[in-house]
Amino acid sequence: MNDMSRASKLEELDRVFSEMARFFISQWLVEEVEISPKQFILMRVLHQVKRSTVSDLANILKQSNSATTIALNRLVKANLVDRVRDEEDRRVVWVTLAPKAIPVIEGLLARRRLLVANLTEKLTDEELEQFTNCLEKMRQCL
Repeated sequence: MNDMSRASKLEELDRVFSEMARFFISQWLVEEVEISPKQFILMRVLHQVKRSTVSDLANILKQSNSATTIALNRLVKANLVDRVRDEEDRRVVWVTLAPKAIPVIEGLLARRRLLVANLTEKLTDEELEQFTNCLEKMRQCL
């Protein structure tokens, strides 16, 4: 593949990624759940790890501590995230999902899994495996 052909393929990939991102956001972040895509990602990480410090969350999310704190403050205000001081070391503050947030995030994750299943239903098992492998290779570059 020559440079011009590769460049046009990359441009098309960028267009498809952008369109898919807009579609995903419009389909699974519904009005009755007033959280942004960034807040959803933060909540998803907390759902996976159960509890974390702000700095560990920032590292996982590849963003600054201050940006993570701002997102957390909004979620705390919405009663979706709790902050708790460590009993043994009062300098450490643990961040966890609030009980109210668990059905919200689990519902959004279920909705997303259904959406992915619907979008990939026309792929053969082999195509799905190839697609997944390609995305995993790309993810490893992050």
